[in-house]
Amino acid sequence: MKTGLKPHKNSQHTIEIVDVTAKGFGVGYIDGFTIFVDGALPGDSLRAVIIKVKTRYGYGKILEILKPSPSRKRSDCVVSTGCGGCQFQHFEYSAQLALKTRVVFDALTRIGGVENPNVLDVIGMNSSVLDEQIPQEVTGPFRYRNKAVFPVVPTASAGGFAIGMYAPRSHRLIEITDCNIQHQAHVSVLKALKEHMHRHKITAYDEVAHSGLVRHVMIRTSWATGEVMVVVVINGDEFPAEMEFCDRLEVSTVVINSNKKKNNTILGNDFRVLRGTGSIRERIGHVEYQISAPSFFQVNPVQMKALYDAALRQAALTGTETVLDAHVGAGGVALYAAANAREVIGVDIVQPAIDDAHKNAAINGIENARFICGAAEEVIPAMLSSGETHTDIIFLDPPRKGCEKTLLDAIITAQIEKIVYISCDPATLARDVKLLVAGGYKVVEAQPVDMFPMTGKVECSVLLCRGDC
Repeated sequence: MKTGLKPHKNSQHTIEIVDVTAKGFGVGYIDGFTIFVDGALPGDSLRAVIIKVKTRYGYGKILEILKPSPSRKRSDCVVSTGCGGCQFQHFEYSAQLALKTRVVFDALTRIGGVENPNVLDVIGMNSSVLDEQIPQEVTGPFRYRNKAVFPVVPTASAGGFAIGMYAPRSHRLIEITDCNIQHQAHVSVLKALKEHMHRHKITAYDEVAHSGLVRHVMIRTSWATGEVMVVVVINGDEFPAEMEFCDRLEVSTVVINSNKKKNNTILGNDFRVLRGTGSIRERIGHVEYQISAPSFFQVNPVQMKALYDAALRQAALTGTETVLDAHVGAGGVALYAAANAREVIGVDIVQPAIDDAHKNAAINGIENARFICGAAEEVIPAMLSSGETHTDIIFLDPPRKGCEKTLLDAIITAQIEKIVYISCDPATLARDVKLLVAGGYKVVEAQPVDMFPMTGKVECSVLLCRGDC
């Protein structure tokens, strides 16, 4: 029976968990009052202590699991306390996939206002999709990340610094020695960096005092070639014993990035290559990509191919179309689609990414692609209003924040017939879909893809059309 009384902080309760959020909170109720419990799963019966109470909801912490969810499994994570990198290593993978399909459906209906959207089952990273491109250590939905960025922070411990991940919703660093979702090559890089910093008494960056040297280490690994890139981000210009550090690492290329800004951005604008070319090569399906340090590239090559295949199926190109890619990165879906289009045009705000896109077109012998550096919300409206190019289809693949309204307005005004919207955030996707639907488009299909197993994140490709598709 609902009493209307809120539970108070530090009180203990038995809670039945009925749902779970994408951020990893189980959802339960105490006399009708909503409680979010970190790490709880649907079907759990548990004893929890209330740690925070707000006006309409509160947060609880598990004290004891009285009856576990049928979807609960033993986590193999080597980190005893949550590092924030993932939420669901204790959640059966099939249940994760069902959740992600529902997350996309709920976002399109609740936020997007789309009635009964056609959301297909999420494409999971199951053993059936693994092929010879994948390193042997990758098993199902683990060891899939080809990129990692680890902060390096000063500590009061004897070592003087730690490398790891920030705990959820905090700035508290959890030291990492291994990670089940990271490529195995990343583990040895972390070990080598720690040894080098200890040997030469290299300090970690203190963002409050703006002192210390090493801020982050970024690692990228190619599944196709086995190449590894290491980028050390420093608050300065020189990294002690640079060549010794390169010799310590068994990697393809080592880059020093200088970032002296008094903020929490990861990369600065200055890159200096110590060894190798400063790039690695990756292959997705029939296309080879050269990737430099600042270029955006998906973190899961297997699921990237699944995503691009889904996007091309939705686009249904016949070879006669002019295709615009509004967030092309290092070539992205534009190069993947080039063989099926008359012309592809890519736009991106990052100049090194555009440089990579030009190189990648040349590497693959693609002659019907051109690329423009600039903000999509500025370049594309000007392009469409000038009438210089008739665009038949546009691919949108924006950052997590979604598209700028000026870009969406320009697409609506130009009445581009078909949109394939690729998104890593169902909420901002649905927000933008609502504007496009109001502008005359209809949602034909949404195809979720599990780009980030063991996390609540989900990628999605949505087809929108003005007429019949």
